[in-house]
Amino acid sequence: MKAEEPVYGLVRFEGDSPQVREIVLAFETAGAADRYAREVGWSEYSVGPVRFPASVQAAEVPAAVA
Repeated sequence: MKAEEPVYGLVRFEGDSPQVREIVLAFETAGAADRYAREVGWSEYSVGPVRFPASVQAAEVPAAVA
């Protein structure tokens, strides 16, 4: 998967309510996300593209102290 290609996420809902039960990332295609949901038996879910703000950066990890 190239950096400029979109990734897709899967949002699982709590029954028929709009409450989110869990979110699963990242799938290369919307079809792959949908296939995963059906394979694990989810019935209430939505698939959509995932976007990360440009301001998101990897966290700095301090060096270990010897």
